[in-house]
Amino acid sequence: MNFSFKTSLNFVLLVIFLAASFAIQAENAFDAQITKIKINKKMLVNKTYSATITVKNTGSSNWTRNADVGLSATAKTNNLWGLPLTPLGSNERIAPGDSKKFKVSIKSLSRTGIYSLQFEMQKGGKAFGEKSVTQNIVVETRSNRVKFISQLLPNTMSAEETYSIVVQYKNNGSSTWTRNDGYRLRLVSQKKIWNITRVKMGKKDIVPPGEIATFRFKLKAPKKQGTYPIQWRMQKGGVYFGEETPLQKVTVIGSKVKKGAEFIYQDVPKLNKTGQLYAILNAGEIYPVTVTFKNSSNKTWRQGLIALGSQKPAGNMTWSIDRIELKKNESIKPGGIKTFNFKIITPLEPGIYNFQWQMVEGFNHWIGAKTENIAITVK
Repeated sequence: MNFSFKTSLNFVLLVIFLAASFAIQAENAFDAQITKIKINKKMLVNKTYSATITVKNTGSSNWTRNADVGLSATAKTNNLWGLPLTPLGSNERIAPGDSKKFKVSIKSLSRTGIYSLQFEMQKGGKAFGEKSVTQNIVVETRSNRVKFISQLLPNTMSAEETYSIVVQYKNNGSSTWTRNDGYRLRLVSQKKIWNITRVKMGKKDIVPPGEIATFRFKLKAPKKQGTYPIQWRMQKGGVYFGEETPLQKVTVIGSKVKKGAEFIYQDVPKLNKTGQLYAILNAGEIYPVTVTFKNSSNKTWRQGLIALGSQKPAGNMTWSIDRIELKKNESIKPGGIKTFNFKIITPLEPGIYNFQWQMVEGFNHWIGAKTENIAITVK
């Protein structure tokens, strides 16, 4: 009885093992590896091109036309390209370990852009083996064709620092590029990260066919540290054309520039202090005031880059002026002192008003300490 039970159990296990083996063999009977693709990466709209795709039989069964084996674009990309199955020749036989070169005729799309195309082997309409590497095809018109030349862009940037960038494209089309015709460089990656998303051609720039367009511009690194992709492409009006610049990943590190301004001194007529600073001034009159700051950064202050701005609230016009610029050609080196002498006009309406200032970089990037707040009573 025990012998009979063990025999039956062994038989069942043997059947399961053989079934699994047959299943594995059946699964591996048809397998493939796409080893090489020769294809035009740039195509003109509605033009037909030839491509060669080399595929190795890595399975255990022969490939024949009668077995309904052929090469096709993957279902996902074929929705765009509509390529028919490329079958084997009527008398062809691709044995395991052998390779087959498929000649494929491809008609490009009717719209410009960058489109993906990927290949796979099929048997009876079902895919088998590995898919090819995705091919990104640039579809162009004869009038707007480009060749990427160079990109001068640092791999590492300091947060919030500004860098000089150069991107060059060659005009391989039949149209002349000008600013008035809407030709420009356009960012295509993470547009919300960078301060510039489009770069216009110069007003007098003219780039005829065969010539190179050079785009020079200032790019400010993001405030947040991290690694960010950046990539550009040509655009005419609102339509992209041609190839993209190589994808470059920029690492943003902590800023090396120390941004600071140390409050030193301020003077307002009739200034008093009883627990807090205050003054009493007449309504609608002009008064001279003095505000002094020290440049505690490691960056020189110059006109157009940094100024003194009103605070509480920021940029207010309570005193008829909200911003006091440095003088032309004036520069305050790190560690230097700057005294702003200017005049204010008190409000016409009696009341208590705040008087406070802070250094501001650019349009509204406030840096360093604020002056002590003075509560000025206007009577």
